[in-house]
Amino acid sequence: MRACITECMKACEIFHVVHKKSFRWKWRHTNGDGRAIESKESYALYFECITAARAAGYEPRKQQQRTAAAA
Repeated sequence: MRACITECMKACEIFHVVHKKSFRWKWRHTNGDGRAIESKESYALYFECITAARAAGYEPRKQQQRTAAAA
């Protein structure tokens, strides 16, 4: 099962968007011609966003950790 998730699903990324005085989560992927396509909906919870991306056939990439020197 794990091999199918990593090999069959397309990559996407999760990002936050401003919403009123807070933020929400969306996901996006890059299509064949290089354009970034965002999810139509935004999600209050990070986990909801990941679940929606996976349901659409995308696997969120691991977020890169920023080191203290890079921040």
